[in-house]
Amino acid sequence: MGVPPPALLGFIFVFYERALKFKNGSEYSNVSLTEVFEVEERKVAIVTGSTNGGAGRSIALALAREGFSIVINNRKDEKAASEVAHSVQKYGVEARIIHADITNQQQVEALIKETVGYFGHIDVFVINPGGEWKPCDLVETDIESVRETLDAETISVFICCKHVLPVMRKQRSGRIILISMENTDLPNVPSWAPYDYILGKSTRIYLARVIGEREKEHGITVNAICPTAFPHIAEEEAIAMNEHHKSWINRKKTMPQDIAEAVVYLTSEAGRFVTGSILQIREVKQAQ
Repeated sequence: MGVPPPALLGFIFVFYERALKFKNGSEYSNVSLTEVFEVEERKVAIVTGSTNGGAGRSIALALAREGFSIVINNRKDEKAASEVAHSVQKYGVEARIIHADITNQQQVEALIKETVGYFGHIDVFVINPGGEWKPCDLVETDIESVRETLDAETISVFICCKHVLPVMRKQRSGRIILISMENTDLPNVPSWAPYDYILGKSTRIYLARVIGEREKEHGITVNAICPTAFPHIAEEEAIAMNEHHKSWINRKKTMPQDIAEAVVYLTSEAGRFVTGSILQIREVKQAQ
């Protein structure tokens, strides 16, 4: 016989604890059994690309800290996914690993179906992975590489939204967050930046605005977070920053946790009516 899943074990514990109080005539003696055993359902977040040392892992950890059950996603790296899942579970929430390439429609459809089949709902969907940064002169551009970048940056958004929106529309609620890049919708993009990469990121900004406008009638918000360049960090540092240790308080530049805290805001009660917005995370000169 297998071991029951953590969610079931948690329910059994709450049921047993409250049954004893009910039996012993405690504070539950004047309420109904329905109220006694009502357990608040955790919100569920899918964080795509959540296993590298960049923003994805920090987003997963931050949402776990806030009480979300987390779907850990990458293409196929089981070891990396298991490490992040283990860290997520330390916050007392459930972590489920579902591999999928978000540029592949069949795999995204399976990702959504498995999440709904297991948790019953999807509250947050973070579209994080993007294309590769490959600066080059336009005449030297590899067209297949351009297609791959635009698939990762733009087609992925269409695929993910196509399959998650029906779930969120049925729920009459949901938060979709696109990770883009600072300044990509402005005319002063650096001349050395890759054409395809910047095009893909600016498209995410456009889509956040227009999808957010159209989906608000369904109770769904769509926003983009546009960070400046930030370093990849080790898991230990990511956890320390997520728990607001000194490395977070004393940081001198943008870190993955800055993106994660922006996601926390957009998925919180405070962000309920924020949609179609572009949140820029920029370098700000610090006092010496």
